[in-house]
Amino acid sequence: MKRAPIFGLMAEFDSPTDLLLAARKAYAEGYRRIDAYSPFPIEEVSEAIGHHRSRVPLVVLVGGLLGGIGGYLMQYWISVLTIPSTWAGGRCILGRRSSW
Repeated sequence: MKRAPIFGLMAEFDSPTDLLLAARKAYAEGYRRIDAYSPFPIEEVSEAIGHHRSRVPLVVLVGGLLGGIGGYLMQYWISVLTIPSTWAGGRCILGRRSSW
């Protein structure tokens, strides 16, 4: 009879040290698609299972900066360039409205 491949395995450990040892052993045996969960952070586990740095924080930083700059420029465009020309009847000249 043909044996079905294992698609997943779950285990529970009594201490963080046991989890760390099991993660290192599983990685040493050749398993690469490993994940570990705990109710508190165990920083050594991510190194033991082969997780490397992600580019997500950089993408979030760039997106936040672009969004903030875009929002500021939109407010500047509305407040300085558009509204004074429609409310005062003319363009702003050196910070003053030309119709005053």
